[in-house]
Amino acid sequence: MYKNTKGFSLPETLVAFSCVLMICGMFIPFLMLYASGLQKLQREVEALKYLREGVEQAIVTQEFVDHTRIYKGVRYELVWKGSEDGEACVHYDTEEVCISSSEG
Repeated sequence: MYKNTKGFSLPETLVAFSCVLMICGMFIPFLMLYASGLQKLQREVEALKYLREGVEQAIVTQEFVDHTRIYKGVRYELVWKGSEDGEACVHYDTEEVCISSSEG
């Protein structure tokens, strides 16, 4: 009898391919959830950066005016609630990041 030692047979290849597909099928939803979480965090970081820039500019110029910026397709809107002793907020998507003068 001759032994086939020249490679994989078709059933072995199909079993290996189906194992790879099952592993990918389990990890793809996790990776999509992870990517959306990272995107949400990136938007929050950009909002905090914009808030900091706006507060620094207001401290230097003593002008508390509202501004809007579009970055990577997301609209960030800096809004002042009150004057110097008020609160500054950045609105983006359906989220909001705020800081008040009492927070230091």
